[in-house]
Amino acid sequence: MIEKFFMPSNHNMKRTYIWTVLAGSVYAGSSFLMSMFTSKCIGVAEAGILALALTIGNQLVTIGFYNIRTFQVSDVTEKYTFSDYCFLRVITVSAMLLVGFVWVLKDSHRGVKLAAISFAILFRAIEAVSDLLEGRYQQKGRYDVACKGVFVKVLSYLAAFLITLFITKNIAIALGALAVTYLIVLCIVDSRLIGRFGGVSFHTTFMRQKGLLLEGLPLFVNAFLNAYIINASKYALDKYYDSETLGIFNVLYMMAFVVNMFASFVLKPIISVLAEKYVKQDISGFVKLVVRQIVVILLVTSVCIAGAWLLGVPVLGFLFGVDLTNYKGALCVVLISGGFTALYQLLQYGIIIMRHQYSTFVCCGLTVVLTYLVTPVLTKRYAVMGASASYTISIGFMSALFLGFFIYHLQKDRKQMKHRD
Repeated sequence: MIEKFFMPSNHNMKRTYIWTVLAGSVYAGSSFLMSMFTSKCIGVAEAGILALALTIGNQLVTIGFYNIRTFQVSDVTEKYTFSDYCFLRVITVSAMLLVGFVWVLKDSHRGVKLAAISFAILFRAIEAVSDLLEGRYQQKGRYDVACKGVFVKVLSYLAAFLITLFITKNIAIALGALAVTYLIVLCIVDSRLIGRFGGVSFHTTFMRQKGLLLEGLPLFVNAFLNAYIINASKYALDKYYDSETLGIFNVLYMMAFVVNMFASFVLKPIISVLAEKYVKQDISGFVKLVVRQIVVILLVTSVCIAGAWLLGVPVLGFLFGVDLTNYKGALCVVLISGGFTALYQLLQYGIIIMRHQYSTFVCCGLTVVLTYLVTPVLTKRYAVMGASASYTISIGFMSALFLGFFIYHLQKDRKQMKHRD
């Protein structure tokens, strides 16, 4: 029954896109629903505990992921075996849990807050394991299987969270139910599927682990640098203004991910296709596919900005209960940053596929410097608009750097291929 649903023989790209949209929508909306339901069901203070717990979990899961998913998916020639990736994930998830343990002790949390943070860290650790298996499905050309898995798992743990919270009125118990449900569904579903893709093994060598760790290092470092770039505007608003101002910016800031989410619906399914074209030295097809994705990003961004200009302020104001009348311009600026985010991610995928991922470290490093210099100044002077503009400037600058490196490496690799021929 499970295999029949997840792996039908009549799969195609159209069905894959449908499941990509469904999975992306459910995943993107889960945190919003959890926060909204918590605030209305048991109060704003508990919603704050939830936000803190999920924020810490999101920061620590970068260790668990090691940001290696794109590298794994694009490893179509299997330079590293799935066993290598499995063993690496044991290392990274163990490190994540260890750092999480130290984090909790360092901050001296107690009671419900301690339990909530602990369960959130466990939840994200389980997600890191799930991500490994879903990456395997995608690597083997079955991104539809990965998306179906995300859809089922998110709906399951979201339902468990909401029902438990409604019954117990306790955020820690609800997060515990969420984590346990996620683990159970993962075991039931993926244990039946992964065997069709070679199964799970931990056979590896020290040299292969060393090579994989080193090749993924710039991607891992980038995850931490990106975390600073993404949150710098929030830090600055928290430093110079009150929590209400930060809250307004958070409402606007969430909309940046709308653009990125819709763009990813089209982008993620073609990562393995891009990798295959590059490996087969079909540079023309590789470039055409990248250009087509850039056009999609521009169109999605334009539509979202137009919608935000016409309806964004009243709709968001109604949903979140805040007056956003004076923030229409800031909202549109934030949406532009969403387009830049989708663009740099596309170019980053291309650079990783070409195996020049150390260039991404340069891009993120220079952007961190710019962000550190610009964000506090603009935010202090122009509040929400300054925070929105500084974030957009940073992401736009990083996109330009990624574009420059992408073109440079593409031309260089094309010449080398012609020389070998």
